[in-house]
Amino acid sequence: MASPPYKARTASLHDDAYASFVEKLIQKRVKAGFSQQALADALGWNQSIIAKIESVQRRLDVIELVRIANVLGIDASRLVKDAQQKMHGP
Repeated sequence: MASPPYKARTASLHDDAYASFVEKLIQKRVKAGFSQQALADALGWNQSIIAKIESVQRRLDVIELVRIANVLGIDASRLVKDAQQKMHGP
């Protein structure tokens, strides 16, 4: 099966739904009391990675999402379900 055109594969990075998802993740980070640096330290990442994810310059993959959710003590599947409901309605 052929890959979709490049633009189709990267469209989610510029999608309003993705921006809303990232904003929700930021809110969860702040509520959990983590700075970008503290989250990065807990993950063993550079703070710049968190900054790029949160400024929607870098796409977050599913494994990274699960790792972040585990550190923040939140349910990654709930975040995805919330995003899905926003995209498709109740």
